[in-house]
Amino acid sequence: MLAWTGALFAIAAAALTVPILRHAFGRSLGTGLMVLLIPAYVAWFAVGQFEHRRKALLVPAWFACVGLAAVCLGVHVTRVNLADLLAPVR
Repeated sequence: MLAWTGALFAIAAAALTVPILRHAFGRSLGTGLMVLLIPAYVAWFAVGQFEHRRKALLVPAWFACVGLAAVCLGVHVTRVNLADLLAPVR
């Protein structure tokens, strides 16, 4: 279940990246390629240089989807369950 949830959040994050990429490639080819290929640069560009009328909605939603996808997929990969987290240490 966590894998599906993480995948859905990753797809949502990819969809929210499209307006950021369009704006970056509209500025220049180099900026667009950096946003496309450097993971940390997309976050910096979205916060600092992205100009869009719905920026106040798009950027926080993108950060939330990326974070939730990372948490869901990370917990799924490590196979941690709630019983193991709450069990007393021996």
